[in-house]
Amino acid sequence: MQLIIAAYSLVGFSTSLFLLAFFIASLVEGKRRAAWVAFVLWTSFSCGWVLLYLISRDNPYVISAAVAAAVFFGFLFFMPLGKKRVLRISPGTARFDERDTVFARFDLEAGTDRYESYYADHPERKGVDDRIRLLPRLLSPGGRYFDPVRAPLVEALFDLESRQADLADGPINPEGPPALDPTDAAGLVKSVALELGAVAAGIAPLNRRYLYSHVGRGPDPRGSAIKNDHPFILAFAVEMRRQAVDQAPFIGITVETAQQYLRAQHVSINLAAYIRRLGYSARAQISGSNYQVILPAVAHEAGLGELGRCGYLISPRYGARIRLGAVTTDLPLDTDRPIRFGVQEFCERCQKCVSNCPSGSIPSGSKTVVRGVEKWKIDAESCFRYWRIIGTDCGLCMKVCPFSHPDSLVHNILRWGIKRSELARRVSLIGDDLLYGKRLINRQKP
Repeated sequence: MQLIIAAYSLVGFSTSLFLLAFFIASLVEGKRRAAWVAFVLWTSFSCGWVLLYLISRDNPYVISAAVAAAVFFGFLFFMPLGKKRVLRISPGTARFDERDTVFARFDLEAGTDRYESYYADHPERKGVDDRIRLLPRLLSPGGRYFDPVRAPLVEALFDLESRQADLADGPINPEGPPALDPTDAAGLVKSVALELGAVAAGIAPLNRRYLYSHVGRGPDPRGSAIKNDHPFILAFAVEMRRQAVDQAPFIGITVETAQQYLRAQHVSINLAAYIRRLGYSARAQISGSNYQVILPAVAHEAGLGELGRCGYLISPRYGARIRLGAVTTDLPLDTDRPIRFGVQEFCERCQKCVSNCPSGSIPSGSKTVVRGVEKWKIDAESCFRYWRIIGTDCGLCMKVCPFSHPDSLVHNILRWGIKRSELARRVSLIGDDLLYGKRLINRQKP
């Protein structure tokens, strides 16, 4: 009986301690609803567990049943039960033209030769794009959340990024490369990326299908064919601060976006320059309109995360709160592999980004196959249209994603369960809705 009571006490103390820690963490994070719900759960469980003991302390069967039920639930929550789905990618070589991205299209000025030429080739896009052009530009007066004080800061940051676009490449040390083991070299360049400001880094073979086919933006001539013979790519992530993401859809998140793009640019430019000084070719894939690659795809192959319903790469530690950067190189490197931690299964049920997307741009249904990749495809035009309406880059999907909670002990315990167990994914989704709410905004189609 003493052993049973000890087990009962241990289960009760551990569960109560976790709920108390969640309450304190929610207070620190400034999440009032989550703190209040956690407090109610903590007090209710603690009082109920003690009361059950007082009522049943002379009945070992009741005490044993309570311990067995708790242990069985914990076993199901953390054991590897249920299959994790693989992101399905069919073999193929088709490449995407950067000129077709929404950002490249809206660099075109009406009445110019480039404008006329592009829409002559793509008349199906002209009507939608021209209607969006009637709306205020980002960070301009007329946007719903335009801030005349902070908008110039964002513009200054993006101007700096654009001025550094020519630093993506440069001369190679003529003295020749030192002898570097691929394993040592991989560890070296990853550690340098982290020292420069990245929070995660991975390496993959450079898959040609994820290179843009033609230049759409940047210092290189628009429409020129993109050629990159580097065999490897190092992809990395920088963190978007939770406090800034919580300001979405107001301009605070746009300031953070610009700051983290600048940080990613700093990492990639300096890492590429370092590799060239070692005697190898390297090109930074940077913001400021100088990407050659589709970053979420290469970051997935480098093991940085999984593609989620919202169109972002979901990181196992930071969720959707990341921005990506990369360096391509011919430095021989050991490569990483894609990871799975339950995102595909979780996103199938969650729908929180769908419920909170003001423009209805995130699909609620099944995946579709896009150039051989089975994924959820967002409506880029309606998303960008909403950006023009409000004058910021919105970010509500990033804000509400359950994976985007802080990288803290209590959240990481839940992430560990989600990675392993189907039950954990189901229970965590219910818990996230209870603690934080399912719909954080009133969804209105603009």
